[in-house]
Amino acid sequence: MLPSTKNSIRLNNLNFFAFHGLHKHEINEGQNFNLDLIISYNLSDSSDCISATIDYMDLYQIIKNTFTGKRFNLLESLGKQLILDIKNKYKTIYYIKINIRKPSIEIDANKDFINVEIEYKK
Repeated sequence: MLPSTKNSIRLNNLNFFAFHGLHKHEINEGQNFNLDLIISYNLSDSSDCISATIDYMDLYQIIKNTFTGKRFNLLESLGKQLILDIKNKYKTIYYIKINIRKPSIEIDANKDFINVEIEYKK
C-alpha cells in the first residue's frame, strides 16, 4: 500500500451573483460576490483517474449550488454551509478555507474591503 500524500486545490476569484445580506437593497437587488477556496485532502491512490481524487469541477458545482440555492443574512452562515456541503461530499478533506468578499460595498471611498473568512480543520 502506498503512503497517502497531502494535496491541495485552490479555486480563486469565483464570482457569483446572489441576494445575501441584511439590508433591503442587498435582498431585493442582489449583488456580486467573490470567493476564494483552499482545500487540503489526503490521497492514497496513485492512479491517474479523476475518480481517485477530488474533481475541482464538482467542487465548483457544490459551491455554486450552495451559494445561489439559498439566501443567507450573514456571510458567516453561508461559509459554514459551504464547508458542511463540501465535507459531506468529500470525506478525505481535512482543511477548508473560504474567503467571501462583497466588492460592490463602498464606505467613505473604500471599496472591495469587506472579507469574511471561514476556516475548517479536522
